[in-house]
Amino acid sequence: MNINHILKKVAESQTGEAYEKASAEALDYFAGAPEADREHIRKALLKKADEIMEKAVEARQRAAELMAELHGQEVSLEIDGTKYPLSEWVTMKEYCRRFGIKNTMIVNNWIARNVIPKENVLHISQLNNLRLIKAVPYKS
Repeated sequence: MNINHILKKVAESQTGEAYEKASAEALDYFAGAPEADREHIRKALLKKADEIMEKAVEARQRAAELMAELHGQEVSLEIDGTKYPLSEWVTMKEYCRRFGIKNTMIVNNWIARNVIPKENVLHISQLNNLRLIKAVPYKS
């Protein structure tokens, strides 16, 4: 394998897997390479690492922008024409966190005993039988 082929593979790698493979080949060659080739390999790997980091920063910024955009919007779940705002309907785990309940078994017990009325519990079979509870305090 020659240095030009190695440098080209490093420069053209677009995925993490491709970069790992190219850098492994470069490092294998690096062990017995002349100092001039070693310097080219160092520069190529550093340049590619900088590109990867730049893309990661851009992706994080874009994700933060999207999260901020979603945070400002009211997200709802629509079932049979009825909208359920997700700010009002939460998972059992989130319900426990919000209202300081020790565990989800207590909430399950409340549902079984109708402490939480049936109209305040959503069963969503399409989401692996997820149950959402209206986020209001209940008394046992």
